[in-house]
Amino acid sequence: MKRFRFSDTAGLFGAIILVFIIFSCLQPNMLTLFNIKNIFVQVSITAIAAAGMTFAMTAGVFDLSIGSIQALLSVVIARIGLQFGLAAGITAAFAVAVFCGIINGVIVVNLKIQAFAATLVTMIVIRGIAILLAHGKEIPIYNMNSIKFFSSGTILGIPVPIIIMILVYAVSFIVYEYTEFGMYMRSVGSNLRASTVSGINTGKYLIFAFVCTAVGTVFSTVIMTSQIMFGKGTVGEDFAMDVITTVVLGGTVLTGGKGNLFGTMAASLLIAVIKNGLNISGVNTYYQQLVIGIVFIAALVLNNGKNLQIFGEKTERRR
Repeated sequence: MKRFRFSDTAGLFGAIILVFIIFSCLQPNMLTLFNIKNIFVQVSITAIAAAGMTFAMTAGVFDLSIGSIQALLSVVIARIGLQFGLAAGITAAFAVAVFCGIINGVIVVNLKIQAFAATLVTMIVIRGIAILLAHGKEIPIYNMNSIKFFSSGTILGIPVPIIIMILVYAVSFIVYEYTEFGMYMRSVGSNLRASTVSGINTGKYLIFAFVCTAVGTVFSTVIMTSQIMFGKGTVGEDFAMDVITTVVLGGTVLTGGKGNLFGTMAASLLIAVIKNGLNISGVNTYYQQLVIGIVFIAALVLNNGKNLQIFGEKTERRR
C-alpha cells in the first residue's frame, strides 16, 4: 500500500503560494505578520476537524453530523463550564463527542445503514438536542475568562490555536503512517471484505473512524467557542461541508483506502487564504461561498480522476 509522499501535496502548496501572491498584489495588508497569524488561527478550526475526517474517509465513510456535534459540544461546554468549571466542561464535551461517534458507528455497522443516510439522520437529531439544551438561545460565557486562552493565548509568541493544530497533525500523522491502527484504517477502506476475511475487526475500526471525527470536533469547538464566547445550538451549520471539502481537496480518495493528512492541512490553508483574501478585498460573503463551491467542484473532478485510477489499479490486481 502506497505511503505518503510529499510530492502528492506539492500542487496544493504551489496553489497556496500563487493565491497568496495574487491577493498580496491586490491587497498589501495580506503580507502583514498579524494577518498571516490570523490566517493560521482561522484555519485551525476546520483543519483540526478535517484531520479526524481524513481517518474516517480513509476507512470509506464520512460524517455529515459533525456540524451538529459542534453545536452540541458548544452548548455542553457552556452549560457544564459555567456550573462546574472549564475543565469539567471540556471533559464532558469529550465524553459527549465519543458517545456521538459510537452511535454513528453502531448505526452504520450494526444496522447496516449507509454512512450518508445514517449521519444525515443523526445530524438532525443532534442539532435538535443542542437547540433544546440551549433553549433556543445563546448561552454567554463572558465570565469564563480561562477559556479565552484557547483563542487569544500564546506560548513563546505562537497563538494557542496554531499550537493545538500542529500537535493534532503531528500525532495524527504518526498514528496514520506508522501504527497498526492507521494500517488497518487504510486496509478497511481499500477492501472491506478482504479485511474481514483476513481477521480484522472491520466493525470496530469503522466505529473508531466516527469517533475520530467527533474527537477532532472537540478541539475545533473549544477554539471556536473561545472566540465567539457563547454556546449555541445553531452554530456549525456549514461545518460538515467545509470539512469534507477540505479533505477531498487534500487528496483523500472518496472510495477509501488512501488518505493524505498533509494534503488535508494544505487544502485547509488554501481555503483559508482564499477566504482571507476575499474578506480583505471586501467581497460579499455569498460570493465567497460561490468561490468555495467552485473549489469543491474542482476537488471532486480531480478526486474522481484519482478514484478511476485507483479503481483501475484494483482491477488490474484482480486479473
